[in-house]
Amino acid sequence: MNPSRSSLPSSYRAAGRPERLLRSAISAFCSIPRPTRREIIQLDDLAVPLLDFASDETLRYVSAALSDLPYAPPRLVRRLAALPAEISAPILMRSPVLTDIDLVALIGRHGVSHARAIAARPNLDERIAQLIASITRLERSAPDKAEQTRDQLRAMMRPVDTLEEDEQDAEVHQEPGYESLKAAALTGRAHEFHRALSVAIGISVHGARQIVEANERAYLLACLRVLELSEEQAFLIWKCVRPHGIYTASAIADFLHAYEQMDGHKAERIVGEWRTLDRAANSPGRKAALRAS
Repeated sequence: MNPSRSSLPSSYRAAGRPERLLRSAISAFCSIPRPTRREIIQLDDLAVPLLDFASDETLRYVSAALSDLPYAPPRLVRRLAALPAEISAPILMRSPVLTDIDLVALIGRHGVSHARAIAARPNLDERIAQLIASITRLERSAPDKAEQTRDQLRAMMRPVDTLEEDEQDAEVHQEPGYESLKAAALTGRAHEFHRALSVAIGISVHGARQIVEANERAYLLACLRVLELSEEQAFLIWKCVRPHGIYTASAIADFLHAYEQMDGHKAERIVGEWRTLDRAANSPGRKAALRAS
């Protein structure tokens, strides 16, 4: 027996009309011009358990109905997006609720079928479009490599259909340093990220900017490693701050390898040297040079 069935109220099971209830709830929600947070949560709580009882036809209706709504419940949208592409296509192609990180995770978990639907999204990030093209080519010419690439994406990204409770638990364990870096990086304003990085690693804003803008990528990688960021956290920060260069599946694999090779001892040494250089640069009469790494 599907575990989710036990969570469905007995009155709904007895009535034998979960599909009708689901359709009615979705229809009512779509008629609300600007739903409140409480109404969004209510639909999430009601609809998610009903998905396992719905026919493909009803699931396609729900997917199409919610696909254009900016206020659609995120957990419900992500559950729908994880369904087979013939059902989830409207969500994959149009939903504004799905973030770029969600899209990359979906490609990693579900492969070409979802990737093709995502490719039809208007204003799709060019980097994701190039990733889709790369995986599609690999699927035709080297299926084993395509699967390996998806494995790497799956390892980097959290499952998109994780329940809200699990997401909240994960947030509790995230380091404050990561949260501030992520918030600054997602603004797209370089000076805000420089300021957040300077606070996180104990360096001046000018020094943080030099690290971010340096041609040597090991400097920023070392900072992320010192802050004990996971692979998916480091990748998100990197893509926001230095988006150029990670366009293909092989480039993603190269980034993951470089981050894995940046061990804690080496990272501490590199960041320590930057701190020394930064103090010297801000102390009149003193000079220091950063040792080549």
